[in-house]
Amino acid sequence: MKNSMQITLKNQVLIKIEATVKKTNDTFIKVHELQDGTSPLFLEIEHQQINTVLELSKVTPFVLLYFDEELQFTGAAYSLNGSDSSFGVGTLFKKILLLHYPIEFKLEEVACLTLIS
Repeated sequence: MKNSMQITLKNQVLIKIEATVKKTNDTFIKVHELQDGTSPLFLEIEHQQINTVLELSKVTPFVLLYFDEELQFTGAAYSLNGSDSSFGVGTLFKKILLLHYPIEFKLEEVACLTLIS
């Protein structure tokens, strides 16, 4: 299901996107199985474990934006693996937005994310 979202930058600029939203209880997520090409993907991780492993093989080039429960920006990671080798990251965060890289804004300018619909 696609939802409208907007990224708010610290200078109050709004960036609107349409993202596929996927909710999961898995602690090991094969991200490429959830993706729709290079479209933005918003993951809502609902399990109660501390860590989640995101298996990012075949997911390139993408940037992952991490948000807390109030959708405030907390950090980012890149998936730029150009080879066929396995690649993954572990994270504590439960709200993750994957955007095709390169992006049109600087990561340090991100403030928060808003779900519109």
